[in-house]
Amino acid sequence: MLIGGPGIPYESGQSLIAQTKTRFQVKAYTPELAGDWQEVLQGAPNATLMHQRSFLAYHGERFRDASLILYKDHQPQAVFPAHRQQEEVFSHQGLSYAGLIHKPCSFGQELQLYVQLLRYYEEQEVSRIRIKATPLFYSDRFQESLSYIMHLAQAETSQLELSLALPLPLMIKHKGRKATIRQASKSGLEIWEEADVGLFWDKLLVPNLQNRYQKAPTHSKDQMRYLKTRHPENIRQFTVYRKGIPLAGATVYFTPNCLHTQYLATNGEGRDYHALDWLIHYLCNTQAEGRKYLDFGHSNECAGKKINRELFRWKESFGAQTFVHAHYSLAPAAWRQLDQVYDWQSRQKDA
Repeated sequence: MLIGGPGIPYESGQSLIAQTKTRFQVKAYTPELAGDWQEVLQGAPNATLMHQRSFLAYHGERFRDASLILYKDHQPQAVFPAHRQQEEVFSHQGLSYAGLIHKPCSFGQELQLYVQLLRYYEEQEVSRIRIKATPLFYSDRFQESLSYIMHLAQAETSQLELSLALPLPLMIKHKGRKATIRQASKSGLEIWEEADVGLFWDKLLVPNLQNRYQKAPTHSKDQMRYLKTRHPENIRQFTVYRKGIPLAGATVYFTPNCLHTQYLATNGEGRDYHALDWLIHYLCNTQAEGRKYLDFGHSNECAGKKINRELFRWKESFGAQTFVHAHYSLAPAAWRQLDQVYDWQSRQKDA
């Protein structure tokens, strides 16, 4: 579906949506638009590995795709990875984060993108849109406008999590963590980058999650193998050994602004030798390549209402900072509230 068309003049007294419909268009994603999608990701400061269509593809037919591409003056400006479940649209249950991914723009233009997006879904008879936003530190532009736009749209904050991100370069002040890293450096540990995730999954990740939390990884071993094969430069596996025995490991997503530790795991012997501490130290000092953060993810349980204290304090001891990761729920009809934010003179200038 395409919203907007050429040749419609601006008229005094028109709403913002009428003023801008000649400049902004919305299209449902199809494979024929893959080039436009990629163009947005290449120019968007908040785009990451998870927003690639090749990453989304691993879900197969599990989700009914409802992704959008938004255009300004017929040039791709933003993408919205999403899927539809009955009358609701999610962005995106199969990803750790998503939301509107857009090229650099003014606040007014971002507001207009949301107006167009919401109006499109209203016309598709969507009753609710649920957005799991990309954390702020993934962008190289610290523009914290989304929470305000959601406030204007009277969105419900359906869930909050507290993510922890470690500023780079690494500067540890915690005396205890400094000591464990020094001990690890003298313990004969070796760190290898692996071509395959199988050993880490079987020997460390699955047993650790089962024994300590009675959980399984979000991704199966075969799913991660598929993703790693499709993104060999962006998904990398590191394992810590001592005398040939695996003690700890990390599956790491490499994004433009961050290293994201998708999975971390160790065993009893690894804890004795502080193998995971040594691995984090290694990643920050040899693999960051100018990136600004290492994303530790959140340490929440019960939909963000509880914190795994041990895990949280371990991450904090490296110097990790807290960032709110918000989940929003709003009605598509909220575009009308956004349409009335500016007075008439301001809206004319912004259009």
